[in-house]
Amino acid sequence: MASILAFRKAATVTACAAVLGMVSPMASAALTINTINTTVGIATTLTAAVQASGSGINVVSGSEAYQGTNTATFQQSGTYSGFNLAPSSGSTATLTTADGIFLTSGNANIPLTNTSNSFSGGPGSGTNALLDTLTGSSVNDANALTFDFTVASGINAVTAKFIFGTDEFPTQSVTDIFGFFVDGVNYAQFPSGELISNTPGNPTNFILNPVGSGLYGIEYNGLTKEFTITAALNVSLSTHTISIAIADTSDTIYDSGVFVNSLAATTTTGCTGIGCNNNNVPEPGSLALVALGMMGLYRARRRA
Repeated sequence: MASILAFRKAATVTACAAVLGMVSPMASAALTINTINTTVGIATTLTAAVQASGSGINVVSGSEAYQGTNTATFQQSGTYSGFNLAPSSGSTATLTTADGIFLTSGNANIPLTNTSNSFSGGPGSGTNALLDTLTGSSVNDANALTFDFTVASGINAVTAKFIFGTDEFPTQSVTDIFGFFVDGVNYAQFPSGELISNTPGNPTNFILNPVGSGLYGIEYNGLTKEFTITAALNVSLSTHTISIAIADTSDTIYDSGVFVNSLAATTTTGCTGIGCNNNNVPEPGSLALVALGMMGLYRARRRA
């Protein structure tokens, strides 16, 4: 009997440890940005990297397009892994997000500490028509990934996660901008309604990361928390288009970047933008509750 109880205890603890491991898979990882030094094949590489496993998104082969400057001496984008930024002090939240793609309005080789109030790079990649419609004027140094895709019958939306960072915050009045366009409509807006940009009039959209403070191990002066974005599909179309884009607006300095991941097909009952809860994938907090429940069940059986 004792050997049976020992086996049950070991099995239960092992299962709980496995579930708890799923809660924080990046706990020991460090942020790594893998810049890409050529535009050859870059669109397909980024398209694959931005999607969740089993995303339900069927990319139309050959539709992938990329706007940006990626050479042997200057890289505007790439993939990343291990995004797990814990604050060095205080009660500020740890920022985590899954592996994905990194697009910037400047140099993607950003320092992993805040070194400057005006980190800047000059990709010279030009304007972007979709972002121009949001700002009302021509943007600069645009970096964009675009592709066409299809989804299964009954799917009416897509979802993704992102964290936006900028050196425009909090001192600049200009607003570098990030857009998430699906079938021509932008769904990237803060819960308060502003576009995803510097928003100098609403600093609550950002977490301050001052130069020299070492609060977070990343260059940008301002960071958003991780947001989940939901975009409705135009169900009258059989093939859909997505464009993920970022750019400088009034100048070509004080750059910004966006980390995007977990793009997947989903369904929505009408909620779009940021803050929807449309899919049924367990969140990390839910997985933790499952683990605690398993421990409680084990303890109850042990007492019995």
